Amino acid sequence: MRYELLCLASASAGILSHLLYFIRGNKALQAPQVLVFYLVAILFLYARSIHLLGVLQGSLTASLILFCYSLTLFTSIIVYRIFFHRLRRFPGPFFAKVTKFYSPWLARDGKLHEKYLEFFEQYGDIVRVAPNELIVLSTDAQQKIHRASSRCSKEETVYEVVHYQGYSNLETTVDREEHRVKRQVWDRAFNAKALESYESYAREVVYEWLGKMASLQGQPVNTSLYSLLIPFENMGRMGFSENFGSIQKGKEDPMLHYLEVTLGSVGKLGAMYWPIALLNAIGGTSEHVAFQKLACKMVDKREKEADEEKEDILKYLLQDHRAKEPKAMGDHMAIYSEAQALMVAGTDTIGAVLSFAFYYIARDPAIQKKLHAELEPLYGRTISGEFTNHDLGEADAPYLNAIINETMRMRNPTCSNGPRCTPPEGLEVDGVFIPGKVEVYVPIHAMHRSAKFFREPNSFIPERWTTRPDLIIDKRAFHPFLLGPHTCVGRRIALIVTRLVLAYTTWYYDFEFAPGEDGVAIHRDSVNGQILKAGKLECVFRQRT
Repeated sequence: MRYELLCLASASAGILSHLLYFIRGNKALQAPQVLVFYLVAILFLYARSIHLLGVLQGSLTASLILFCYSLTLFTSIIVYRIFFHRLRRFPGPFFAKVTKFYSPWLARDGKLHEKYLEFFEQYGDIVRVAPNELIVLSTDAQQKIHRASSRCSKEETVYEVVHYQGYSNLETTVDREEHRVKRQVWDRAFNAKALESYESYAREVVYEWLGKMASLQGQPVNTSLYSLLIPFENMGRMGFSENFGSIQKGKEDPMLHYLEVTLGSVGKLGAMYWPIALLNAIGGTSEHVAFQKLACKMVDKREKEADEEKEDILKYLLQDHRAKEPKAMGDHMAIYSEAQALMVAGTDTIGAVLSFAFYYIARDPAIQKKLHAELEPLYGRTISGEFTNHDLGEADAPYLNAIINETMRMRNPTCSNGPRCTPPEGLEVDGVFIPGKVEVYVPIHAMHRSAKFFREPNSFIPERWTTRPDLIIDKRAFHPFLLGPHTCVGRRIALIVTRLVLAYTTWYYDFEFAPGEDGVAIHRDSVNGQILKAGKLECVFRQRT
C-alpha cells in the first residue's frame, strides 16, 4: 500500500508541475534554474531515501518516485500538445507537435530551410513545426508580422537568450525602444561621408582579390572560400580599421572558424534555445568564448587608437559611448556585444551571396558575356580606370543588379528569417486566426522559391528583374534584407561590396568551372547555420587580354 501511495503522490506531482508551471509560457530563460532545481531535488530524494531505507531499498524507492513523476509529467505534456494545445488544429509532422526535439533532428544536415519548403508543399501555407511554432507562407503574414506597426514581438523567442553577458545587440534586442535608439547610432555610421570611405575600403579589398587571382595564374580557386575572405577583410576595415591579410594568405582566419562554429551550433539546434541558455550560464563553448574574446580585443585595440580621422563603424559606437548622455552605448559591454554582431553580419551574409553569384555566372558563359557588355560603358565613367557604386546602381547596371537579386532569391543568406511572437489577442492571416503567444516564422527561402509568388521558381533567370517581369507574381515576397524596423542596417554596404567584386572580377577575368568541377558540391554541402554557408566551388580565372 505504501508504494501505491508513493506512486500516486509522485504521479500527481508530475501532472501538477505541468499544469501549474510548464504550461504557462516559454521556460527557455529559466532553463538553468530549472536544471539546478531538479538536480538538487533528485539528489535530496536519493539521499533522504537511502538514509531512511538503506542503500538498496532507498535507491529503488527513489527511482520509483522519479519514474512515476517523470512518466506523468511527460505524458501530460504530450497529451496536452496533441489534443488540447491552441495549435492542435494546424497541420504538420506528428513529432513536431509532440516535442521541440524534432527541430534539431530536422536541422541535423543543415537543410532546415529546404525542409520548410517541402512542408509547405505537403501541408499547406500554415504548418506547425514545433509544439508552439508555426511557419507561414504568406505576404499577408509577412507584412503583419514584420512591419513597424505590428504588435508581434521578439519576446519569448530565441532572441531573449542570445546575448553577450546579458547585453543584446542590434539584431537580438527585444525591447522596441531600445532597438530604436541603437538603430539611430548604427544609422549614423552609414552617413554619406562614411559610405564614401567604406566604398574605398571595398575597392582596396577587391584589388587584393584581383592580385591574388593574378598570382595564381590560372590555378583552380575555391571561390566559396574567397567569397568569405573578401567580406571578412572588408568587415575588418569598415568596422575596425583593421587589415587581416587573409586574402593574401588564402586560408580561413581563426576568427572565421570561431564564427562558423558559433553560428553552426545555433543552427543545428533548429531554434531550440533552452540549451543556449544553459551554455550561457556556464560561459559557452570554448570556440564561442574565443570568438567573443577576439571581438572584444578588436574593440579594445580600436579604442586605444582614439583616431577620429579613421572612418569606421566603431568610431560612431565609441562616439556615442563617450558622449555626455549616450543614446545606446552607455556601457562598454554594449559595444562588445555590437562588435560581435558586426562581425557576423558583415562577413557571412555577403559571403553567401558572392559564393552563389560566382557559381551562377561561372556556369553560364552567356551571362558572363552579357554582364561584361553592360559594364563596358560604366568602366571609368566617374573615376578614371575604376567602377563606382553609383555607376553600378540599378539604373545604369540593371543586369548586374538582376544577377544579385536573382542570387539572393535563389540562395538568400538568411534562409529562415527570425521568429516573432503573436500578440495576446492573436493574429489573423489570410482569414486564418493564429492564437496569441505563438512563435511565427515567415521563411525567406520558402517565400523566394514558392510558385505562389514566382513563376519557374527553381530556375535562375536574372531577366525576371529586367525584361521578364511576368515571372514575378508578387514582388512583395522578395525581401532579402528583411522588412520593417529590423531591416538590414548594412544593406547598402552589402550591395557596394557585392557589386564591386562582381564588376571588377568580370571586367578583368573570364572564369569557369575548374576541370572536374560539376557545381554539385556548392549546393550539396551548403549548410544553414542561421546564415547560409556555401559548399566548395573551384573555378579557373583567366585574365582578359
